[in-house]
Amino acid sequence: MTISEFEHGKTRIMAEARDALRRLGVEYHCVMFDVHTSQPHPKGATLTVTAEGNTVSGWFPADEIEDSRERVGRADVRHKIADLVVGVKESVT
Repeated sequence: MTISEFEHGKTRIMAEARDALRRLGVEYHCVMFDVHTSQPHPKGATLTVTAEGNTVSGWFPADEIEDSRERVGRADVRHKIADLVVGVKESVT
C-alpha cells in the first residue's frame, strides 16, 4: 500500500507544527487533521492544534497539503502553521 501525496503532506505539516510547538516550550499537545469527507480526492483538511485545553484550527487546501509531501517549503503554508502555533501558545500563557 502506498501513501498518497495528500496523506504524506498531512504528515509533514503535522510534524512541522509539533516541532514549532516544542521550540516554543509547549511539550504536551495534540496536532491532527480532519478531512471532513470520504472522497478519494478531498479539497483540503482542517489542522487542529490543542495544548492545555486550548484549541486553534485552520484550513489547508489540498494543493498546499500535497505540495508539502517532501518538506514544508511553501511560505504560505509555513505562515499558516506558525499562526496556529502562536495562537495556541498565546492561549496557553
